[in-house]
Amino acid sequence: MTKVGFIGAGKMAEAIMSALLDSKTVAREDLVACDIAEERRVLLQESLGVTMHAEAAPVIDAADVVFLAVKPQVIAEALAPVVQRIASRHLVISIAAGKTIEFLEALLPAARVIRVMPNLPCVVNAGVSAFCLGERTTSNDRLLVSRFLKCCGKVVEIPESQFDIVTALSGSGPAFFAYVVDCMVDAADQLGMQREAALQFAEHTMFGTAKLLIEKSMDPKELIASVSSAKGTTVEGLNVLKPSDVHAVMVATLGAAARRSRELSS
Repeated sequence: MTKVGFIGAGKMAEAIMSALLDSKTVAREDLVACDIAEERRVLLQESLGVTMHAEAAPVIDAADVVFLAVKPQVIAEALAPVVQRIASRHLVISIAAGKTIEFLEALLPAARVIRVMPNLPCVVNAGVSAFCLGERTTSNDRLLVSRFLKCCGKVVEIPESQFDIVTALSGSGPAFFAYVVDCMVDAADQLGMQREAALQFAEHTMFGTAKLLIEKSMDPKELIASVSSAKGTTVEGLNVLKPSDVHAVMVATLGAAARRSRELSS
């Protein structure tokens, strides 16, 4: 079995570890992690039964595949004590936002590197993860990262040049969708529905819409047309929505998030 390690054990690392264990993709005894926060070490030791360390060295020594799951601004600091231990046998999978393959390969000159952009729904195994391969990776590395990330949801290989767009669309996207849901719930509340009930309707409508689009391979425009009937309620609402600036606002929203992602990469 492949030995898998995590440097950093925050919420996203926890979600990936949990998915790997639940799917039996990785055995518990083949998983090891480290985190500087004692409360995280205790929590994951108790909840997942994962061997936890305070330092990265035992993780690097034990693992063949290493998930780099620390905050982007502390990557260099976190890896400084173990750079010399990271060898060509190591596949390093970075989920640190904004850090490019070029940066990671310069920092880890011996390792094979893959960059990944997961999103928060990975916590419930309904995420989507983008990845791109570094120069030293192999076809087996591609298969391995795909197998690991599929435990958390959908996996898509994309060019690194599109990572800033994906960061805006799927990385930040859950917050944008949640904002729209919150606005719809507020509107239903103002129309006289209790907020708790409105939230249930809005949440399940969002979930059902996504499921319908995915499972029936529908284009969003096709779904809109199928719900809209002449002189009906949907058309009446769309007559307000379409002439509004919501489209321009969404373009500006994703543009701002993508721009910030580029800034963090520099």
